[in-house]
Amino acid sequence: MRAHPASSRLGGLLQSDMVESLLLSTVRISTYAGNMQLTNASGFFFAHGERLFLVSSRHVFFDEPSKHTPDRISINVHSDPDDLAQYITYSIPLYQNGLSTWRQAADLSSEVDVAVVEVERSAFPANAVYAAFTAEH
Repeated sequence: MRAHPASSRLGGLLQSDMVESLLLSTVRISTYAGNMQLTNASGFFFAHGERLFLVSSRHVFFDEPSKHTPDRISINVHSDPDDLAQYITYSIPLYQNGLSTWRQAADLSSEVDVAVVEVERSAFPANAVYAAFTAEH
């Protein structure tokens, strides 16, 4: 990542690097039922070993009270490190063989409104530009 000359240092990182890292780890999510766009939301990438996940609120993927039942989502991934206005749209099915591809989080008392869906990094172009949180964060 390139540092802006006016950047300040914060905890050993250039402040612009931290901001850019945060911007590259978050994505806009669009939900769909067939070809009809339903809603927009946000999420962030989380990497665990070689696996990459998209984390969002569970109600983005499914919300029974509002009858929000999309069958897929799409995200935009930057595709040119020199021009972040360039991106590819990546579609992620929410169901496969009748089972959800997303997993909902739970704590000791009940389910919580957090869910993840795995993202196939191999489907991204080789020059994809993104950042992901890890367990170290």
